[in-house]
Amino acid sequence: MTNVHTNNAGTADVIATPPPGQKRKGRGKTTGLSIQKKLKESVNGKLKVIIPPDRMVAVGPGAKDFVTELSVTVLHNARHDVKNWKGVSDLAKDRIVAHMLDTFQLPDIQHNRDTILQTAKNLYRYRRSRLHDHFKKFATKEVRLQNMPSQVSEAEWKFLVEYFNSDDFKKMSERNKSNKAKQEVNHICGRKSFQAVSFEARDTNTGKEPNSQKFWEMTHVNSNGHWVNDASAEVNDKVKEVVAEKIQEIEEGTDVDLIANAAFMQTMREKAGYACGQGSGVKPVTRRSRDEIQEQLEAQQKEIEEERRKRESLESKLMEVKNQLEEERRSREVMETRLVREQKLLKEGVMALVSHMQSSMNGLPAAIFNIINNSAGSDEASPTSLMDKN
Repeated sequence: MTNVHTNNAGTADVIATPPPGQKRKGRGKTTGLSIQKKLKESVNGKLKVIIPPDRMVAVGPGAKDFVTELSVTVLHNARHDVKNWKGVSDLAKDRIVAHMLDTFQLPDIQHNRDTILQTAKNLYRYRRSRLHDHFKKFATKEVRLQNMPSQVSEAEWKFLVEYFNSDDFKKMSERNKSNKAKQEVNHICGRKSFQAVSFEARDTNTGKEPNSQKFWEMTHVNSNGHWVNDASAEVNDKVKEVVAEKIQEIEEGTDVDLIANAAFMQTMREKAGYACGQGSGVKPVTRRSRDEIQEQLEAQQKEIEEERRKRESLESKLMEVKNQLEEERRSREVMETRLVREQKLLKEGVMALVSHMQSSMNGLPAAIFNIINNSAGSDEASPTSLMDKN
């Protein structure tokens, strides 16, 4: 038994009613009621969210609300009686984009539109995967049709039962299962996007996000300090080796983050449309981007080298001034020593003269004798001063 509710978008939301006495399992469908409450409390009727220009994913405090609202919007507009997201009508996709632009404070630019659709595609594929999990719980077509999941219409479920049972889908499913089994590296982020994790880990003062090597550790090391598996640890070890080699080739003071990012790109392979180790939402680094990073490193090294030359030139000039001041100090000390010696000799000469005059001039008036004696006792005594006073 099912209850059918037609929403404003013209699509049917179908909720399966469990048999009497049996409780429904699971968390139920996302309704977005909390979003509606936040919209009423917002200043301009819209919610804040950040979509950086260099990545196709929402980040920051509003990212969770963005994904929740988009999930509900995809549920109400993107039907599942098609093979994949590509089969969803352009009208439905336009409605999804328009609603998100009306709900969040986002400029209506192509990058934001593409990000909304890319995220909607991921949510659609995730919901399709959960529908396939429900399909696999039952053994026969008849039983599967009788156990229609919530949030899809009867027509959609009939299509999906036929599609999931087709040879084309089974081949694709086996191929995807095989590719997933080949994945050697796991992470600890769950369903949270790598880019959201990176954004939240940015430096609060500079706004700078962790470099690729540091980010790899953040997303592949458990809370107990152990790597999720040996493959993750091996990647980290390889990146460290490359970083150590590059550090020996550069000038001291070069930005280590640039070196770590370049080393990570050199170590990790990149799939088409996907930057390994950085999650979805980040475009893979092209050869041109690698060259740009290398140019940045070289430019930074040149800048550091120029600063080093300027510093050495300044230090050389400072040393010259220091040596000059030292030479002047030594010259001043020599002059002071010479002056003291000359004053001492002069004083001794004056005292000898006074003694001679005292012995040979018995009739010398006492007043004149005192003047000569006082002059001889002064540090500034000189023949000239004696003559002036006499």
